[in-house]
Amino acid sequence: MAKGKIFLTLFISIMMGLGALILANNWLQSKQANLNSQTKPSEPVTQVEVQIKEVMKEEPKVPRVTAQQRIPLGTKIEAKHLSIEYYPTDLVSTKGYETPEQVVGMLARNEIFEGDLLRKERLVTPGEGTTLAALISPNMRAVTIRVNDVIGVAGFLLPGDFVDVIYTKEKSNNAVTVLKKIKILAVDQTARTDDSKPVIVRAVTLELTPKQAESLVTAKSKGELQLSLRNPNDIEKIKTKRVYRRTTDAVTIIKGTDTSRVNVRI
Repeated sequence: MAKGKIFLTLFISIMMGLGALILANNWLQSKQANLNSQTKPSEPVTQVEVQIKEVMKEEPKVPRVTAQQRIPLGTKIEAKHLSIEYYPTDLVSTKGYETPEQVVGMLARNEIFEGDLLRKERLVTPGEGTTLAALISPNMRAVTIRVNDVIGVAGFLLPGDFVDVIYTKEKSNNAVTVLKKIKILAVDQTARTDDSKPVIVRAVTLELTPKQAESLVTAKSKGELQLSLRNPNDIEKIKTKRVYRRTTDAVTIIKGTDTSRVNVRI
């Protein structure tokens, strides 16, 4: 009987010890879980960020051909000049190109810088004419004049620059600017601007309207021409003609069938 009580007491002690051990283990696990929850970022914020990124990725985009490098004026477009970028549909115009095959072989109408979108108004198709003919704007003419190192601004003229044309009549000290902000299409026989080094040239080709072309040829036959290089961003100030109000020192007074003029001071 005494042995049975001893075994019962021992069994109860063991069970109570196991229960205390289980409770202590559960308490430690709950504490560790609380610490982990405090150190990790909150789940709702992470979910929101992921949702925003997914929405941005799902926004419809279209391919557009861009310049991978600088393309000088008059350059024939090659595959090495091009790259493809994707833009949202509401941020790009319909005048761009989607594939390089649409652009290769065309000519750059103006200088194109790295990263620029290639649009239709910036390129021309060579066609059957010369490269220079393809670069002339609609309704414009190309006129070439002979120059020297003085007239040609010491060789610093390049295709794409803008100049003023100054005319000096023979046996006269008066100079007049006959044409302003005229675009240079080519120097000598090149329409490309591969570098900005000064080169002595013998001829410069200008882009003119038919009326300007007549004025230039007439001025050239009667005197000397000088080119003045200008900043293409210059805004020409338009001088308005002063208008004077016409005044009179007398008025006509009509009384019935009688008329008379009376002098007045204004």
